[in-house]
Amino acid sequence: MLKITFLMRRLPHLSREEFQTYYRKVHTRAAGPNATEVLGMRRYVQLHALPEEINDAFGASRGGEPSFDAVAEIWLDSYEAYERDWNSEEGRKVLELLLEDERNFVDWSRSVIMMSKELVFIDGPSTPARSPRT
Repeated sequence: MLKITFLMRRLPHLSREEFQTYYRKVHTRAAGPNATEVLGMRRYVQLHALPEEINDAFGASRGGEPSFDAVAEIWLDSYEAYERDWNSEEGRKVLELLLEDERNFVDWSRSVIMMSKELVFIDGPSTPARSPRT
């Protein structure tokens, strides 16, 4: 399983609430109803940060920077599936529409994108500790 994670910060003129509302209600429809199929997404999750006073204090306790406003997780079958689907003609069109819309709310100069593989250490409350799955 390949995961693409977007750690996003909002444009300076938006409040966290405005950013999250736009992301949740507008952006999810920006590329059309079949975008997840065209891009081969197995799962798409949005994580919306709690208010700044909560997250920034939590992060500061570890010497961290101000929190991100939202995180997106996209699950794909494999890197090969990513290359095939995201580089197809249809895939590039979908990604272009998404990026165009992201310019309305995401400050990419202060945001991060990462590809990763999942290593599971705990998989539910009754599962004993074990080595991560690779």
